[in-house]
Amino acid sequence: MNGKTGLCDVKNETTYNIPLVIDENVISSGISLISLWHTLADESYQVVWPRDKKKPLIENSWVVVYTLQGCGKITLRDNSQITLNGNCVIFLKPTDIKTYHCEGLIWEQYWMEFIPTGAMEIPLSQQAIIYNGELFNKELSEITTLITSDEALNKNLAVAFITKLIYQWVCLIVQTGTKDKQLIQIEKLLSLIHTDIQKRWTVSEMADWMQCSEQYLRRLFMKYTGKTPKEFYLDARLELALSLLRQGNYSVSQVADMLNFFDSFHFSKAFKQKFGYAPSGVKQAG
Repeated sequence: MNGKTGLCDVKNETTYNIPLVIDENVISSGISLISLWHTLADESYQVVWPRDKKKPLIENSWVVVYTLQGCGKITLRDNSQITLNGNCVIFLKPTDIKTYHCEGLIWEQYWMEFIPTGAMEIPLSQQAIIYNGELFNKELSEITTLITSDEALNKNLAVAFITKLIYQWVCLIVQTGTKDKQLIQIEKLLSLIHTDIQKRWTVSEMADWMQCSEQYLRRLFMKYTGKTPKEFYLDARLELALSLLRQGNYSVSQVADMLNFFDSFHFSKAFKQKFGYAPSGVKQAG
């Protein structure tokens, strides 16, 4: 999933970047979108600002980072660090950012820089865990299609959808302080699973971490994710496997081994059941 660098005039970043907004800001009701990136980064990915940022820093702009999977680390100007794990979202001021990089095997995220066109109370540097990320991921895929269209109306529609997502994420962060302990704990566990995805998680270990019974844990997972603990863990590994194969740095057997599948046969079978094709059929984006 290499970046289409010929279209890029936003950041001079490394491979696995897809710049989606390029020549000029796209304005819709609520925000003016400066840039939108879908980044699938490997361990070599590191960005330093302002060195690697071609467009100037804008005082009244914001960055929202939505991490789908893996782990990234952002260092701020005061040298404090923020670790972003799978299924989380955070708002930052671009002028506060010093560097950011992939921490571990992979960091897949959407990075959006925007200027609010009206009053918008945005919580700074506060993370929210998203346990129903598949809904956002589907919408972001649709946004990608719209914003890469040549039609100006489609671009404006995409930014309208992004504005809605931003308001949803702001609400999620604001609501974090009012969540019950049960939801806070399950969100921490989901984040931990994404962070330590190479660990061979069992339902028993998850229940021990939550200090509850396996039966109660299953009820919590079904309530908040719509999946059983086993299904959630398997899907998280398969999504990561797809991303690793797209990078082209690992073979099918290596990915199966890294993500603790019994063998390549069992990995291929599970992969095909989820995606409808064998892992050997994954096409590396050029």
